[in-house]
Amino acid sequence: MLRADMGRLLGDQQLSTVSLLADELNHELGDGLAILARIANRVTAAMLADNTALQAFLAQSLALEGEPFNGGIIAHRLDGTAVAEFPPASGRQGVNYMDIDSIATALQAGKSTISRPVIGKKLQAPVFGMSVAIRDPRDNVIGAVSGVVNLAIPNFLDHITDGRYGKTGGYLLVAPQYRQIITATDKRRVMASFPAPGVNPTIDRFIEGFSGPIVYVSAVGTEILTSAKRIAVSGWDLVAILPTSEAFAPILAMQQRMLLAALLLTLLAAAATWWILGRQLAPMLSAAKLLSRLSATQQLPQPLPIARHDEVGALIASFNHLLETLGNREKALQESETFKNTILNSMAAEIVVLDQHGVIQAVNKGWRRFSRENSSQPGQPAAHTEAGVNYLDFCTLDAAALADDAANPRRGIEAVLERRQPSFSLEYACHSPQEQRWFTMIVMPLGPDIERGVVITHSNITALKRAEQYEQFRGRILQLLAESAPLRGILEALAQGVEELNPGMLCSILLVDNDGQRLITGAAPSLPDAFNAAVNGMKIRAAAGSCGTAAFTGQRVIVEDIATHPYWERARALAASAGLGSCWSEPVRSSPGTVLGTFAIYHRHPHSPSAAHIELIEQSARLASIAIERNLAAERLRASEAHYRLLTENVSDIVWRQDRDHHFTYISPADERLRGYKAEQVIGRHVTEVLTAEGIAILREKQALRAEAERRGVHTGITRFELPQLCQDGSLIWLEVLSTAERDAQGTIIGYHGVSREITERKHAEEQVRKLAFHDPLTALPNRRLLNDRLQQTMAASGRAPCHGAVMFVDLDNFKPLNDAHGHVIGDLLLVEAAGRLKSCVREVDTVARFGGDEFVVMISELAADKYASMEKAAIIAEKIRIALLQPYRLSIRSAGKSATTLTHQCSASIGVALFIGHQATQDEILQWADAAMYEAKQAGRNFIRFHDGEQRG
Repeated sequence: MLRADMGRLLGDQQLSTVSLLADELNHELGDGLAILARIANRVTAAMLADNTALQAFLAQSLALEGEPFNGGIIAHRLDGTAVAEFPPASGRQGVNYMDIDSIATALQAGKSTISRPVIGKKLQAPVFGMSVAIRDPRDNVIGAVSGVVNLAIPNFLDHITDGRYGKTGGYLLVAPQYRQIITATDKRRVMASFPAPGVNPTIDRFIEGFSGPIVYVSAVGTEILTSAKRIAVSGWDLVAILPTSEAFAPILAMQQRMLLAALLLTLLAAAATWWILGRQLAPMLSAAKLLSRLSATQQLPQPLPIARHDEVGALIASFNHLLETLGNREKALQESETFKNTILNSMAAEIVVLDQHGVIQAVNKGWRRFSRENSSQPGQPAAHTEAGVNYLDFCTLDAAALADDAANPRRGIEAVLERRQPSFSLEYACHSPQEQRWFTMIVMPLGPDIERGVVITHSNITALKRAEQYEQFRGRILQLLAESAPLRGILEALAQGVEELNPGMLCSILLVDNDGQRLITGAAPSLPDAFNAAVNGMKIRAAAGSCGTAAFTGQRVIVEDIATHPYWERARALAASAGLGSCWSEPVRSSPGTVLGTFAIYHRHPHSPSAAHIELIEQSARLASIAIERNLAAERLRASEAHYRLLTENVSDIVWRQDRDHHFTYISPADERLRGYKAEQVIGRHVTEVLTAEGIAILREKQALRAEAERRGVHTGITRFELPQLCQDGSLIWLEVLSTAERDAQGTIIGYHGVSREITERKHAEEQVRKLAFHDPLTALPNRRLLNDRLQQTMAASGRAPCHGAVMFVDLDNFKPLNDAHGHVIGDLLLVEAAGRLKSCVREVDTVARFGGDEFVVMISELAADKYASMEKAAIIAEKIRIALLQPYRLSIRSAGKSATTLTHQCSASIGVALFIGHQATQDEILQWADAAMYEAKQAGRNFIRFHDGEQRG
């Protein structure tokens, strides 16, 4: 910092000095140009033409002005040729100097300039010149006069450059535009050039106008302090330089003295500090020695003694508290480690922990047990499974044994170790000579850092794999049952499936004959034909082999060695010829417990069953029971159907049956007599496909009532209703239907059956009565008459409350094109659907009526006392109706001789709304208001809502 401060001070002094000298030099150069200007002003054109007169004039003028130009004065014609000089002995007269920049500028541009230093053509010495133009009275340039300064001999610049800056410093006069030294304290550097741009950045900065001060290393390797000042009249720089060895010499001496003093003081302070610290830290050193001794033991650190109660004593007390905390943490860590090991060792899976290089760090008891059980040396762990061994080497050695099932465990483990994937899992087979086994390996990282390693868990999934295989096998059997496959095919698949799951087993399924006295062969795909033929027809009795005895007793019979068991005494030779060594037989029972047959498992050699084998034979016997019972049930069903058909095909009424979705599953021949449809034309079709729109509406109403009762927990009995139905020839008949729901054991409806009786003549007799009814026959909605009655009642009630009501006229916008294109049947279906949607949008106390065609009227009661609140409520209901009617309609089209197709149609609705309260208006006026508002909605573009008072919605 002292050096920097001194450097700034010296630099400021240097810059001040060089600025004063540059200013002085600027005046002297200006004076030289002024002298030349006065001479040039006195030179005339006649003088330029008379060399002798001009020579005398120059001598006289130089004597008058003094002698700043030690190289003389020269007069030039307009072409640059010297015509006169003084002193005349230089021989420059007649020489052309147009190549000198200052002379050319004076002659061509008329400007006074100072030239760059050059070697004089006649003087053969470094010179520079000042040139001023000579002008005639009209201010035209007719020549020039120049003064020459010879740098090789004493000149007016020497009083600056001959002086030194300091003892070893000096000055340079530089022409920056030419990167050239004009003169210097060291005369050897006169006319020297600076390096090219880019070679020395510091010099480049000075050339560009930087004034300093700055310290830098010169081209000769000397560190110098440099400042510069530009001379305005010539554009030159006056530079002062001073080696830093001289500039900072006082600082160096001071630093040496300070260093010596600091060294002495440091030694004194160190000695004092050593003594003080030794005294103050003595208790801490004693504590450190005690800790060193305690660390060599396995005991927990004990509290350190406190010798004195000062800062050191407080520090030792804090350290004692830290030791106590660390001791507690160590204890908790040991307890956690014990707890972790207890958990790991209690897990059934085999667990191993690897470091980042794949070396085993820890294993649990399950891993050690599995290692010993699978070792080639009894009682010893298998190779490459103990701590300290590289587990990846084991994976490489065992890759061939694992074959395709292993994929490549080493690559998977390495990918997790290197954090290239978050985890790795693998299922593989590892069969022992005694059984087939499957395992799963899961590799998980111990943390995000690669140095933390991984934990590998091996789990025995043999039971799961066996369960999966058995479920697949069981699924195949159940699929065959669902597909109503033949019994023999199902039993063959059952036996073969058990054999595939358990290589070494031979299966046989025997069935009890119709008399219940003998066993006949159901399936035995792997047993010899001679053996099957001998067993077929075996009498059911005690000690008749494994199967005969099992069928007789109804109990499982396990014969582990056929060659010695008494049950096989009569058939021992037969079993030996078939190569059979053991037989386990399970009786196949029906749901009530009746023996239907036996399921037997044979082995080529004596064999004892395990618990898994017992479970397998029990499950297989149950599957066989399902197949046999299903076959018996199918036979009973065929007999029942024949009896049922005999009863139903000879009555005049139509007997029918439907599934839970109302598709016909049976219909008696009476339907062909009444409607002309053959049974195959009806079975499989939905009931609505043979109904009119009115019939569909009636049926749906009955279905809704039944569904509501079912939701309330009420089981409906026989339901009676009347339905119009279409005959094949297009005529309409009426049937009285008696329908009964069929239920399963839980009471859930699974279908329907019933009887339909023709009542067409009775319905015709009631036609006139229906005409007088209050409801629309198609939609079952109130007609105009009933609407007027209800409107009268609502108007009276609204006057008493008081509370507003509303009447809405609803007209379907796109109904006529549908009716024209597809007929009234489809139109009726749409009207029925629209009526249903309208009713779903209002309350039970409100009224939906059909006025005819595609016009409906909705009457809403009990809105609100305030008109605007009532209007808002009515608008919400009207918008709900508009959106409901705008949804697509899916309508079933049925043409004669063709199956039903579904038509999708969309039509909007225009809605007019009129509010009323009490009897402020008549019924006709209210209906007219709503009708007029509806026509306003249509004129607005349809699918809009309009209020009678001008309010707009939609």
